[in-house]
Amino acid sequence: MSDRIYVRRYVDPMNPPSMKRFRVGCGKNSGNLIFAASAQRSVMVDGVDVEANNLNTLMGSVDRLNEEERHVVIPLANAFRRGYLPQLGDLTSAIERLTVPVTILGVGGQFQLDGTPERSDEVDAAAQRFMRAVLSRGPSIGVRGERTAAYLSDLGFSEVDVIGCPSMFLRGPDLRIRDTAPAFDAHTKVSLNLTPHVPIPGGWVEDVFSRHPRAEYVAQQVNDLDAMLGGPSVKATSPGYPGSIRHHAFLENKAVFHCHAPTWIESMADREFTVGHRIHGNIASLLSGTPAHVIVHDSRTRELCEYFEIPHTQVTQHRREDTPERLFERSDYTRLVQGHPERLARFAGFLEKHGLRHSLDLPAGEAPFDLAVAQVEVRPGIVVRPRSTEPELMDLRVWNAARSAHQGIAKAEARAKKLEARVAELESGNQRRGLFRRSR
Repeated sequence: MSDRIYVRRYVDPMNPPSMKRFRVGCGKNSGNLIFAASAQRSVMVDGVDVEANNLNTLMGSVDRLNEEERHVVIPLANAFRRGYLPQLGDLTSAIERLTVPVTILGVGGQFQLDGTPERSDEVDAAAQRFMRAVLSRGPSIGVRGERTAAYLSDLGFSEVDVIGCPSMFLRGPDLRIRDTAPAFDAHTKVSLNLTPHVPIPGGWVEDVFSRHPRAEYVAQQVNDLDAMLGGPSVKATSPGYPGSIRHHAFLENKAVFHCHAPTWIESMADREFTVGHRIHGNIASLLSGTPAHVIVHDSRTRELCEYFEIPHTQVTQHRREDTPERLFERSDYTRLVQGHPERLARFAGFLEKHGLRHSLDLPAGEAPFDLAVAQVEVRPGIVVRPRSTEPELMDLRVWNAARSAHQGIAKAEARAKKLEARVAELESGNQRRGLFRRSR
């Protein structure tokens, strides 16, 4: 069994960073904090030396990791996709230089909602190279669902274990969903999470806030955070998306951005029902015991919902009349909870096969990770709201305002240049036809 481990994380849950470092380190989406923290919790065991840091540090420390004989553990998301090719290539190059064991947790492909792979020769070649590098340093690779397993099988790889995403095991064997139905009245505390490029039925967001004035929008992208603090608006497919400081969710302080996974999960226990596009935003809710319903919009979300049996509705079937109450009525958490022990055992068996000790059998609050996090002093800025007044956030608000002004000036200058060029073009044409001569 490995007694020295390097585990990939984003920002450190035991030493929450400054806002500037957080914006760089969270990978553009705070949902990454959830699965990274869970992977860290899983391999933190008494007597095991665990170093947790990001992929950039890993790729710059290959020689040291080899010398220290550290087993490298890397949780990933949808890595087999065109948009991730540069990062996947760099990571593969680093793995090829490693001489120590490598374990991959929860990697996935990027497929259409119906499961059809977004295939290309370039992505396939990158995935094959990555698989060869990893399998030369370990017995198998852990994937998030059957679709990814089928894709890799089609590429010629059978050394694949379906383990889901580490995020669902952040509380070890403990997974209990509150079974008391919310009243779904004006006092019900509903939580929303949304993705800008996913279509939203017209008026649906406004209807949720109208029915449930205590509803709260949980933003997850870094550009959402910037917009919340007065920065540029987020480009979204649907007008109902809370992507501007002028949106009522921001104006009425009914939005929040979490920068610390344990605090985020703890806060979700105060909500009564969660709904939205974000798989890890909904998992954060489930981990707290609050029921959640996912609006699945691609293979990443659908694959995990199917594996963990999380209640969900496909975005193509999402309608304006699907109120939180109706979505709750369509949600059954029995199989999610009853299947948790088997899925946990499967994940534990995967780690053991890779020579990794784990803390998955320890209840929430008793694992070394839990005990360490309990000692963390939560600082201002861990939870950000539109009216946050912490000095660091005020500085970010000023920076955002300056950036918005600069972008506005740049756009105006670009428009002016286009108009000048058009005027010159028209004058030249008129002069050739003898219709107009510029006065001097």
